[in-house]
Amino acid sequence: MDNAKKQKIKAIYQSVKDLTQDQKDQLMMQLNIKNPEGHYLSGRNCILLERQAAIYNPNISFSVVGGFQQWQKHNRKVKKGESGFYIAIPSKKENQESENSDEVFFFFKAVFDISQTELIHQEVEELSN
Repeated sequence: MDNAKKQKIKAIYQSVKDLTQDQKDQLMMQLNIKNPEGHYLSGRNCILLERQAAIYNPNISFSVVGGFQQWQKHNRKVKKGESGFYIAIPSKKENQESENSDEVFFFFKAVFDISQTELIHQEVEELSN
């Protein structure tokens, strides 16, 4: 992970850390963000997205978010020049030394709101006209 990404994630986490528990609870109740498959994001990831919007792009309102390839599977592409927002994805790292213990860690993936995407077939129709 490059240094700029690390610093951005640290700033986002500090922003979340600065919220009171009441503020976090209220945000989790308000935010119902889904992925393109219709699954709701965790409360923590919803808060991460909200804090990033507050810091970097207050004009965005998240509704459906997905990764670059995820949007392609749904016949959409990310608009040129759009910046992604990070969510935490859990993963397991198998511990070779212990039989029962799998270490869980998080990596960060950029996602884009549906408003940052456009239909792929629109471009094909425009080229044929």
